[in-house]
Amino acid sequence: MTDQTFGELTQEDDYGWWGKQTLDFGGSICSVDILIHGDEDEITQRQRVAFEDFIKKWPTLQENLIEALIKYYNEDEFYSYGPEDEEEAKEWWPEIKTKEALLQAVTLETIVVAWDFAQQNKRSIYILFSRTWGGEDLDDNGIGVHYVNEEIDEIGYKDMAF
Repeated sequence: MTDQTFGELTQEDDYGWWGKQTLDFGGSICSVDILIHGDEDEITQRQRVAFEDFIKKWPTLQENLIEALIKYYNEDEFYSYGPEDEEEAKEWWPEIKTKEALLQAVTLETIVVAWDFAQQNKRSIYILFSRTWGGEDLDDNGIGVHYVNEEIDEIGYKDMAF
Protein backbone atom coordinates (compact mmCIF):
# COMPACT_ATOMS: atom_id res chain seq x y z
CA MET A 1 0.00 0.00 0.00
CA THR A 2 1.15 3.53 -0.68
CA ASP A 3 0.05 6.07 1.93
CA GLN A 4 0.01 9.84 1.39
CA THR A 5 1.93 10.49 4.64
CA PHE A 6 4.05 7.40 5.16
CA GLY A 7 4.85 6.33 1.61
CA GLU A 8 5.23 2.67 0.69
CA LEU A 9 3.96 0.39 3.48
CA THR A 10 3.57 -3.33 4.00
CA GLN A 11 1.71 -5.25 6.64
CA GLU A 12 4.15 -7.86 7.90
CA ASP A 13 2.79 -8.86 11.32
CA ASP A 14 0.02 -8.25 13.82
CA TYR A 15 1.44 -4.89 14.90
CA GLY A 16 0.42 -2.90 11.83
CA TRP A 17 1.99 -1.25 8.82
CA TRP A 18 5.77 -1.03 8.24
CA GLY A 19 7.69 1.43 6.10
CA LYS A 20 10.99 3.32 5.96
CA GLN A 21 11.89 6.99 6.33
CA THR A 22 15.17 8.85 6.09
CA LEU A 23 15.88 11.08 9.06
CA ASP A 24 18.72 13.16 10.43
CA PHE A 25 19.64 12.18 13.98
CA GLY A 26 22.49 13.99 15.67
CA GLY A 27 23.95 15.12 12.36
CA SER A 28 23.87 11.71 10.66
CA ILE A 29 21.33 10.56 8.11
CA CYS A 30 19.60 7.35 9.21
CA SER A 31 17.24 4.94 7.52
CA VAL A 32 14.54 4.38 10.14
CA ASP A 33 11.77 1.80 10.25
CA ILE A 34 8.28 3.24 10.67
CA LEU A 35 5.57 1.18 12.33
CA ILE A 36 2.00 2.42 12.32
CA HIS A 37 -0.01 0.35 14.80
CA GLY A 38 -3.31 -0.71 13.37
CA ASP A 39 -5.26 -3.33 11.56
CA GLU A 40 -5.16 -4.15 7.89
CA ASP A 41 -8.01 -1.85 6.96
CA GLU A 42 -6.79 1.65 7.64
CA ILE A 43 -4.42 4.17 9.08
CA THR A 44 -6.33 6.93 10.83
CA GLN A 45 -6.09 10.63 10.18
CA ARG A 46 -5.08 11.14 13.82
CA GLN A 47 -2.11 8.83 13.28
CA ARG A 48 -1.09 10.79 10.19
CA VAL A 49 -1.33 14.10 12.08
CA ALA A 50 0.68 12.69 15.01
CA PHE A 51 3.49 11.63 12.67
CA GLU A 52 3.43 14.82 10.57
CA ASP A 53 3.54 17.06 13.67
CA PHE A 54 6.36 14.99 15.16
CA ILE A 55 8.45 15.09 11.97
CA LYS A 56 7.95 18.86 11.59
CA LYS A 57 9.30 19.40 15.10
CA TRP A 58 11.98 16.67 14.95
CA PRO A 59 14.91 19.06 14.28
CA THR A 60 14.16 21.01 17.47
CA LEU A 61 13.17 17.96 19.56
CA GLN A 62 16.59 16.32 19.18
CA GLU A 63 18.59 18.45 21.62
CA ASN A 64 16.15 17.80 24.48
CA LEU A 65 16.01 14.13 23.49
CA ILE A 66 19.80 13.76 23.58
CA GLU A 67 19.98 15.46 26.99
CA ALA A 68 17.14 13.27 28.29
CA LEU A 69 18.86 10.10 27.04
CA ILE A 70 22.14 11.08 28.72
CA LYS A 71 20.27 11.73 31.97
CA TYR A 72 18.35 8.43 31.67
CA TYR A 73 21.57 6.50 31.11
CA ASN A 74 23.39 8.06 34.04
CA GLU A 75 20.50 8.05 36.52
CA ASP A 76 18.59 4.88 35.63
CA GLU A 77 20.81 2.49 33.68
CA PHE A 78 24.45 3.09 34.66
CA TYR A 79 25.69 0.11 36.72
CA SER A 80 22.10 -0.97 37.43
CA TYR A 81 22.92 -4.58 36.54
CA GLY A 82 25.74 -6.63 35.11
CA PRO A 83 28.99 -8.19 36.21
CA GLU A 84 30.36 -7.68 39.68
CA ASP A 85 33.95 -7.69 38.44
CA GLU A 86 34.99 -4.02 38.36
CA GLU A 87 37.04 -4.23 35.14
CA GLU A 88 34.33 -6.13 33.27
CA ALA A 89 31.69 -3.71 34.56
CA LYS A 90 33.69 -0.78 33.12
CA GLU A 91 33.42 -2.41 29.69
CA TRP A 92 29.66 -2.75 30.10
CA TRP A 93 29.14 0.81 31.29
CA PRO A 94 31.03 3.46 29.31
CA GLU A 95 31.08 7.05 30.45
CA ILE A 96 28.32 8.92 28.58
CA LYS A 97 28.19 12.58 29.50
CA THR A 98 28.31 14.26 26.08
CA LYS A 99 26.24 14.29 22.92
CA GLU A 100 29.12 12.70 21.02
CA ALA A 101 29.44 9.84 23.53
CA LEU A 102 25.69 9.22 23.44
CA LEU A 103 25.59 9.19 19.64
CA GLN A 104 28.32 6.53 19.68
CA ALA A 105 26.26 4.39 22.06
CA VAL A 106 22.75 4.48 20.54
CA THR A 107 21.25 3.83 17.11
CA LEU A 108 17.85 5.20 16.12
CA GLU A 109 15.96 2.22 14.72
CA THR A 110 12.21 2.73 14.69
CA ILE A 111 9.47 5.32 14.98
CA VAL A 112 6.18 3.85 16.17
CA VAL A 113 2.91 5.66 15.63
CA ALA A 114 0.72 4.41 18.46
CA TRP A 115 -2.66 2.74 18.12
CA ASP A 116 -5.27 5.41 17.54
CA PHE A 117 -6.99 4.67 20.86
CA ALA A 118 -3.76 4.65 22.89
CA GLN A 119 -3.88 8.32 23.89
CA GLN A 120 -7.33 9.75 23.41
CA ASN A 121 -7.13 13.17 21.72
CA LYS A 122 -3.33 13.21 22.05
CA ARG A 123 -0.58 12.61 19.51
CA SER A 124 1.41 9.56 20.63
CA ILE A 125 4.76 8.56 19.09
CA TYR A 126 7.46 6.19 20.30
CA ILE A 127 11.04 6.25 19.11
CA LEU A 128 13.14 3.16 19.65
CA PHE A 129 16.92 2.81 19.91
CA SER A 130 19.38 -0.03 20.15
CA ARG A 131 22.25 0.63 22.56
CA THR A 132 25.79 -0.61 23.11
CA TRP A 133 26.01 -0.57 26.91
CA GLY A 134 25.01 -3.22 29.42
CA GLY A 135 26.47 -6.24 27.65
CA GLU A 136 25.01 -8.06 24.69
CA ASP A 137 21.33 -7.21 24.27
CA LEU A 138 19.94 -10.70 23.75
CA ASP A 139 16.40 -9.65 24.71
CA ASP A 140 16.38 -6.54 22.46
CA ASN A 141 15.83 -4.29 25.49
CA GLY A 142 17.03 -1.10 23.87
CA ILE A 143 15.63 2.30 24.76
CA GLY A 144 12.11 3.52 24.09
CA VAL A 145 11.06 7.14 24.32
CA HIS A 146 7.36 7.95 24.41
CA TYR A 147 6.29 11.35 23.13
CA VAL A 148 2.84 12.78 23.79
CA ASN A 149 2.08 15.93 21.81
CA GLU A 150 5.79 16.19 20.91
CA GLU A 151 6.87 16.24 24.58
CA ILE A 152 8.82 13.42 26.22
CA ASP A 153 6.42 11.50 28.43
CA GLU A 154 8.54 8.49 29.41
CA ILE A 155 11.90 6.82 28.75
CA GLY A 156 12.47 3.13 29.42
CA TYR A 157 12.93 -0.17 27.62
CA LYS A 158 11.72 -0.14 24.05
CA ASP A 159 9.07 -2.78 24.65
CA MET A 160 6.93 0.08 26.00
CA ALA A 161 5.80 0.67 22.42
CA PHE A 162 4.20 -2.76 22.20
